[in-house]
Amino acid sequence: MSYLSFRQVSYGVDGRTILDNLSFEVDRGETLVLLGRSGSGKTTALRLINRLLEPTGGSIVINGEEIGHLDRIGLRRRIGYVIQDFGLLPHWTIEQNVALVPRLLGWDEGRQRQRARELLDQVGLKASELAGRRPHQLSGGQRQRVAVARALAAEPGLLLFDEPFGALDPVTRHEMQEQFRQLRNRYNVASVFVTHDLMEALSIGTRIAVLDSGRLEVLTVPEEFFAVTTPVARAFLDTLPPEMLQRPTS
Repeated sequence: MSYLSFRQVSYGVDGRTILDNLSFEVDRGETLVLLGRSGSGKTTALRLINRLLEPTGGSIVINGEEIGHLDRIGLRRRIGYVIQDFGLLPHWTIEQNVALVPRLLGWDEGRQRQRARELLDQVGLKASELAGRRPHQLSGGQRQRVAVARALAAEPGLLLFDEPFGALDPVTRHEMQEQFRQLRNRYNVASVFVTHDLMEALSIGTRIAVLDSGRLEVLTVPEEFFAVTTPVARAFLDTLPPEMLQRPTS
């Protein structure tokens, strides 16, 4: 059974259709990348998963449960969410930020501290040096690593990423992509990752879903993306250097 299922999900507002009968599934250990132009419905899909929005048609199922029947707050505490602007609490220490959800879930302080420091080390930050600092004392790349650690803190089965690495410099972005792959494999979580960067989609996705005006244009694996002929997918391929089109990326 898939961990996450979209079953003919639609969303509209003020007579305008944002998502139109969207269906896909994501298993544990998979990363489904939602790729599309601005306004294609990518972020809306994430917000529906987290019940920041409610679908106007269809259903979303997580681990066998239709999320419309679940408590919103309880659901969100089971899902890790990483956004581009980090979303860290500025007056809390790095350790406190990472331990936010475990704290809300009632974990004892010793367990919170152990989990936070363990994850900081795993995302490439030295907990012994940085755990007591505030977010403004870290670089943008370091703050995004903290955000990823926080998303993993309560051992969620599902991670949502909304263009999390878009504001980072190219070297840090590459490092974060590699680290994300390692963490996904380590924790065997299902992930949905929003981006408008084809190279990023090819690098981290186990499958790529191209959205066009709220509809699923194509769903394929990275190795087969270069052969896709649908309009939006081809437009993304046209952004690549010619030498990239001669062979699939590894």
